[in-house]
Amino acid sequence: MKTLIIVAHPKLVESGTQQFLKTSLANMSEVTWHVLAPKKTHFDVSNEQALLKAHDRIVFQFPLYWYSAPAILKQWEDEVLTRNFVYGTQQALAKKELGVVVSTGDPQRDFKAGSSEQFTLSELLRPYQALANKAQMTYLPPFTIFQFAYLSETEKQQLVVNYQQYITNTDFESFHGRELWFEQQLKQKIKVNPDLQKLPQILTAIQDNRENLEELGWTLSMIKDDEDE
Repeated sequence: MKTLIIVAHPKLVESGTQQFLKTSLANMSEVTWHVLAPKKTHFDVSNEQALLKAHDRIVFQFPLYWYSAPAILKQWEDEVLTRNFVYGTQQALAKKELGVVVSTGDPQRDFKAGSSEQFTLSELLRPYQALANKAQMTYLPPFTIFQFAYLSETEKQQLVVNYQQYITNTDFESFHGRELWFEQQLKQKIKVNPDLQKLPQILTAIQDNRENLEELGWTLSMIKDDEDE
């Protein structure tokens, strides 16, 4: 799977969040980090559309600006997502996936009914869900980052894993899919660093646990079938 990350940030160099996310994707060849330059007058529509066609998962990544994305993303949408390209004669985005990675300096507890912001981020990002529907894309649950500057080192390490899965894992929403992703990552590390003796042991332990869980699930399914008869 090839993923295109469309980064919309008017102060990208100054953003610790974006630099952290970019670094976490180092050496991932199937990921394209595509920055929308804020000073660009017009986009090269043909090149931008070719990029979209060449990838399977499209991710809009931006900081939350007044309950929406920075203006550069809206400009890009208006120029690049032409009628025929999206839902007219071409339908070029059909069957692709659309995800959103959004960061905010406000705490998570503020984004719910009854709190200061009154709405969840999923509700505020609904226009992107509508876009995915119009383009016949699969809309992924938004990936949200709250108050990055206040995260502990442990929380940042977990963010790296979660973000990498959101970007590269075809089945990041299921436990089984996350397990298979971890196995694949370990296999790649073992291939690159064969002298690290602990990695094969960790991989074997994960595979054994997965097989035990699959067997347990199969057993429970059989029991349920017997009860239904």
